[in-house]
Amino acid sequence: MDRLSSFLVRQLRHKTRREVRRLAMRNGLLTMKVVHVDGYLVGRYAPAFDPAPLLGDAARDRQWVRDHLAPFLIEPDQQKTGSPDLSPPVPVLPGHLRRLGSGLQEASASAAYAVRIVGKAGEALNVKNIATLLLVAAAMHESGVELRDLLKLLRQPAPVFSIHVQVEGFERALLALIEKTGLLPSGPYVGMAADFTFVEDMWAWGEGEAKRVFLHVLVGDDLRLNRPTMRRQLLRALAHGSPVLAVSETNQEIPDQIDLTCDVRLAGGGIDATLIADLLEAVYGHEAASAHAILMREIDATALTLDDLAIAIRPGRPIHISIEALARLAARNRNEAEGDGQGGGSSSTRRIISQSSSGRRNDTKDSRSSGSSSSGSGSGGKGKSKQKPTGAEVVLPLEDDKDGKPPLLVETLSGYGAAKDWALGLKADLADYRSGDLDWSEMSTKLLLSGPPGTGKTTFARALCSSLQIPLVVTSVSTWLQGEYLHDVLGRMADTFAEARAQAPCILFIDEIDGIGMRVGASREYADYWNACVNKLLELLDGALKSEGVIVVGATNRPNEIDEAIRRSGRLETHIEIPRPDIPALSGILAHHLGSDLDVIAADAGREGASS
Repeated sequence: MDRLSSFLVRQLRHKTRREVRRLAMRNGLLTMKVVHVDGYLVGRYAPAFDPAPLLGDAARDRQWVRDHLAPFLIEPDQQKTGSPDLSPPVPVLPGHLRRLGSGLQEASASAAYAVRIVGKAGEALNVKNIATLLLVAAAMHESGVELRDLLKLLRQPAPVFSIHVQVEGFERALLALIEKTGLLPSGPYVGMAADFTFVEDMWAWGEGEAKRVFLHVLVGDDLRLNRPTMRRQLLRALAHGSPVLAVSETNQEIPDQIDLTCDVRLAGGGIDATLIADLLEAVYGHEAASAHAILMREIDATALTLDDLAIAIRPGRPIHISIEALARLAARNRNEAEGDGQGGGSSSTRRIISQSSSGRRNDTKDSRSSGSSSSGSGSGGKGKSKQKPTGAEVVLPLEDDKDGKPPLLVETLSGYGAAKDWALGLKADLADYRSGDLDWSEMSTKLLLSGPPGTGKTTFARALCSSLQIPLVVTSVSTWLQGEYLHDVLGRMADTFAEARAQAPCILFIDEIDGIGMRVGASREYADYWNACVNKLLELLDGALKSEGVIVVGATNRPNEIDEAIRRSGRLETHIEIPRPDIPALSGILAHHLGSDLDVIAADAGREGASS
């Protein structure tokens, strides 16, 4: 857990225990008197019960307080019944627990310890609040917002905030965190919905004490506020100096009148493995969470909701039971999403593509289709292509063309420059690998090949297949994107790499790799879909899965549209650009394709020149 998350969780627990002590004082379990400390008035608590049964074992003492003093830690019913006889009785200390005399001074270490134990015994951990707080902390970290700047702004009049965290249930959970915990300064707070018809005196509304009213817009509630209405609500709130908060947990955008004028804009990811680990650490402690780190890997965190976390993780429940429950809930959610047809699953597991995104997908699909038809031609016998279940093709290396011509080899290519040098070096390294003189990890086996259309990127892959005499697995991003839902797309990606590993040693050629896009902020439309695709490709490339024997070549016309992480060390770290061929390169290309016919053409050209 990072410093910000740790600090915020400690503050939340401190606020919770403080409320427990105040409740215990109202019920008569603790007493308080005001004392001067360094010029400040401070409330000092002391036990109203005899703390002698407390032995110094925190776990045992917490349980003792819960067993013997539980009524003092329960909030009495505040509902008016109309009859004093029906009011809940005030708890009374048993005679043997009442303090006798003043043998124990209120300021002693034993008294302070007793007060701490009461706070811990009455503390009811709200897992949903902690998880929501961790999501906010992650959004602050990803958005580069410092806590001190956020709190400074919150103390000023009329601040405007927006936050987008794509987790089911986040909007209402954040609202409860603000209103119920007292965690934020300049409170307590009470929220008013933007679709409520306000009157002036509503801004001074409170329950027995003054509360700071803030305007909240929960985008997931599908508020149908037109622009003039939203403008009036904003002006009314800001005129009273009230904060404004817009929260989104779906792909719907924050209203632009807030998004374009907000003081702080937070955007974070969803529930992931890091959040699960931090949450378990907050509930069970660092040692217990670290000891079960391997078991946590079985959890499909992205399939969970905030409600799932609160259901599975409960104080007093063994940590391994909570982890197993999380794994089962995630598996159930994933299965429901996969089997729900057209509309099933949560927004984070459904495939949602905008019209513009669909256009890009279709463009790459068309280019892939034309490429497949041309690449499959002329492959017969040993070099016949085989269609795989994922849509990938396996091209076997050719020894001789069907017409008896020598196969296309890297050695005979012209105009490929550094790409040809890389391929020849790989051929030598592959021979050493096969003889056991070189480890796979010491070889350069991942290449990003870029260049304008028509420069021969696919041709290079086929020549490499023939030169190395290993199979070529051909796929493209558009082939992956033919899956109906996000899990289908991710499954196609993983299965393609699995098919390549089954053919190892082999070449995996990924055409139009720029179609996978770049990771974007969570506030962007359909960000969860494209970010998940990029993250999956990163996982498959960086060796998290066993990939020995697979040479990965990605091809693109637009290298600047590829996420930088894909091009980092351990992934497609070698980037070679194939330029358009110059005159010598064109000569070499013509010589290769014309073969012996070139001599005839040259002779005819010579005779024509002499006759003229």
